[in-house]
Amino acid sequence: MNILPISNTPALMIDDRILVVADLHIGLEWELREAGFILPSQIEKTIDSLVSILKDTEPEKLVILGDIKHNIPKTSKQEWSEIPDLIRAVHKFVDEIEILPGNHDGGIRRMVTDDVQIGIPKGTTIGEVGLFHGHAWPSEKVMKSKVAITAHNHPVVAFVDKLGMRTSKRCWMRTNFRRKSERYPKMPRELIMMPAYNEFCGGTPVNDPKSNFLGPLLSNKFLVLKKSKIHLLDGTHLGVLSDLML
Repeated sequence: MNILPISNTPALMIDDRILVVADLHIGLEWELREAGFILPSQIEKTIDSLVSILKDTEPEKLVILGDIKHNIPKTSKQEWSEIPDLIRAVHKFVDEIEILPGNHDGGIRRMVTDDVQIGIPKGTTIGEVGLFHGHAWPSEKVMKSKVAITAHNHPVVAFVDKLGMRTSKRCWMRTNFRRKSERYPKMPRELIMMPAYNEFCGGTPVNDPKSNFLGPLLSNKFLVLKKSKIHLLDGTHLGVLSDLML
């Protein structure tokens, strides 16, 4: 089992065969326009970057780990147009596509072709790896995996300069599970939290004491969060979370 983040991208490979991305949030621009903010459609940029990764890695399968779409409960015209465009574009470079639905993915089945697999919120397993979006409890099968991969929280690490200016960068977060659980008879040794693919959808500052992680697994003390290892997209290891707190 080999899980490798792809340098300078919010994507990872499993065993050199399966490419995983998460939280594309296509349609975010429509919500921003409704609120009075103008952000041009990012779909061409999203397609180009994802196709570039597919060309470089040549995977057998693409897994979208939830929230390919953004707007809930309604779906915007932008999503009805751009999600099929993205699926058509990436299908030219990978034969198999699976979407593990997130909390924003209501109605996604009607927006993609029949050959796109749609999983369940409880997640799935690929060999010894469990995958789930994170807004719902993962299945026992997922939790029996050696390593679990999740998304949903859009992890970023916050930086504050000498003038008090605050910036943030997307990051990977790797943390260990606690060994005892009444809910699950067995748990993975490690959880990998993926950064959001969409750079505009905001994030959870993992090193801010005021931040609250989303999802039942992270909000119910299943993880040793303070010992989490934090890496930037370029691979820089910033250290453990307890040493990075603001």
